[in-house]
Amino acid sequence: MPLFFGVSVLFIKGFSLQYLGKRFLQLMVSFYFFVIIDPVHTILQIIHPGLSAAPLLYYPAFLQIIKTVFVSSGFYLQSPLWFLPALFVTDIIFSFIFSYRFNKTILFAFGIIFCGVLYFAGRIQTIHSHIPYGVDIAVYIIPFLLLLRYIYDNKNFVLKYNPLFYLAGIVLSSLLILWLIPETVAGAGNRRLDLAQFFVPNTIMGYILICALSVCIFVFFLYLNKATIFSRIGLYTLPIFIFHTYPWFDGLQHFPPALFLFISVIGNTIIGIGLSKLLMRLSPKFRWIGMVA
Repeated sequence: MPLFFGVSVLFIKGFSLQYLGKRFLQLMVSFYFFVIIDPVHTILQIIHPGLSAAPLLYYPAFLQIIKTVFVSSGFYLQSPLWFLPALFVTDIIFSFIFSYRFNKTILFAFGIIFCGVLYFAGRIQTIHSHIPYGVDIAVYIIPFLLLLRYIYDNKNFVLKYNPLFYLAGIVLSSLLILWLIPETVAGAGNRRLDLAQFFVPNTIMGYILICALSVCIFVFFLYLNKATIFSRIGLYTLPIFIFHTYPWFDGLQHFPPALFLFISVIGNTIIGIGLSKLLMRLSPKFRWIGMVA
């Protein structure tokens, strides 16, 4: 998740109202479409009326609309699209700070806010799901994104070293994370170490280690400078992500875990890309609801 957020900000040039509007169309239109209309659960409601997992379209209560659309935190979203509003806020704040990165007052003010978030991280982790639009994520992750942007802008320097150096960094930082960071942290529903979802310990060392791991992975993949099947699949990241959350493969769960994982991954990829191509043949406007990146 840190790299998912990081790659999105590598090509930001600076804050402007035009950029704000562009990112709103790219991220929030997709978010509103899938949260309000939720096409898969809409179909399921038609087939099985009264199904508990219903899109907002079926319960247009004013308070629920406010909570879901305007608060837009993980707690109020039945859809796991928390990252879209969080990414939108992160990109906008990042673009503003990056535009004024030589302004000492702005950097000092953000530094104070970041230190406050880090200091109260333990408390924030417990209420993370109620914080609107992932503002806590944005403040917490932006220093890492600034570092990633700096590395990318100076990639010729970091690529002078042998890629095995960064591979060793991946292994070492992973071992240190497993050794130093608790398996279960406040607010996490499982054993998850996730900078973006704020499920990390409220320590500077934990933050540094996860940033180090992400940077080493990022730099290592800079050496793979060629088009691959992964870049093709990456065009359809959102539809693939959407389909992995829906119960089309629930009937396969009696399979052995390895076989279930293989079938579900292949199924998500084929269905996500196939449906995207079909809908875009009907109308190119489907691009704006996230059928392609």
